[in-house]
Amino acid sequence: MNVKTLQELLDVNNRNGLFSKLLEFFESLNQLQFITVGIHDTGEGKIPIINVAKNLNIDRVKHVKLFVGAQHNEYNGLFGILELLKQIYNEERSIHDILIDDQVVIFAPLMNPFGFLNPKKDNKSGYYLKNGMNLNRFWRKVFIPEFEEEQDELNNNPIPDAAKLIERILHPYWEREDIKIYIIDFHETSLLERFPRELSMELTNYYKFDHWLKKAIIKNIIDLNGVNYHGKLLFYKCNPLSDHDHVNLSIKQVDFIREKLFEYMVDNQDKLSFYFVHSRKSKEYSSRLVNIIHERLKDILWETTFPLHDHEFYEHGCLVKMNDATTRDNLYCIELENQKQFFNIFEEIERSKNIENYFQDKLDKINKSLLLVKETIIETIKSF
Repeated sequence: MNVKTLQELLDVNNRNGLFSKLLEFFESLNQLQFITVGIHDTGEGKIPIINVAKNLNIDRVKHVKLFVGAQHNEYNGLFGILELLKQIYNEERSIHDILIDDQVVIFAPLMNPFGFLNPKKDNKSGYYLKNGMNLNRFWRKVFIPEFEEEQDELNNNPIPDAAKLIERILHPYWEREDIKIYIIDFHETSLLERFPRELSMELTNYYKFDHWLKKAIIKNIIDLNGVNYHGKLLFYKCNPLSDHDHVNLSIKQVDFIREKLFEYMVDNQDKLSFYFVHSRKSKEYSSRLVNIIHERLKDILWETTFPLHDHEFYEHGCLVKMNDATTRDNLYCIELENQKQFFNIFEEIERSKNIENYFQDKLDKINKSLLLVKETIIETIKSF
């Protein structure tokens, strides 16, 4: 991403202009051999879908690779896919990097056009769909219609058009269970910035760990610094019914960990925080992929002992949880989360006006996230 594109993203009153430019570029890819682009009209707006294939004869297809971006105001997937396709369009990269004889590659870079076009304060800067729902909660419902979600709002609200579109595109391949389907869903989370900061200030033996990521961050510092806790449970509940855990270490050990966490934050401030999550069914594939990517990009990624995590911590209808809920074989879903760049677009606009090196620093983090997306796409296409 360059300064101009970042400025266009921050110009929330002219998102239509940026949106039109994105669609125009995606449509221009129809000029290239082996690429077919469709712009689909939905109740949420126009959704671009890009297909890359040498042969669309389903009898010759062995693998389908789907890459999903911008379900929310999280743009690593959108602009990572955009940059990859621009490199191919401009002949800076060979189309054969994403073209293999027995594969169909599908890019869905902008799944929530309404959110993209309407980054409002009451829409969490463009997070939600037009009806205020979260698109990333409906994937079990669309692929497994009989599935009953725990939240009534998911059972009682109509399945979003964007989810139906993806199901319709995948349907011919879904029906052929000998075809392997890989889905990578690109996301960003503000928790990767907020939780380390909170823990560095508030961690004590009485701290209430109410989120899996907080525990993972502390476990990472423990492992990186060789803190000895072996022979006892690292986290425990003071009451079996409590909704939080405590760390099972001495006061001295906890003070040491808090100090090392602060040092870690300083040492990794210019690196990209991230993690992948996998389904039970995709664990083996995900481990191979993430180990390759983590090793390749270790110079720009935060130092972590948990680049990959089991998506057992939430029970909702995302693509990864859909993977384990369906009976279909040969389905492998994985999600990438990295540091969120536009949690509050209005605060970002103010920062861009008041912080001297805002654009340089913001683009540095954004472009690291886009490189992570691109490398993940290329490795998935080539290696699986």
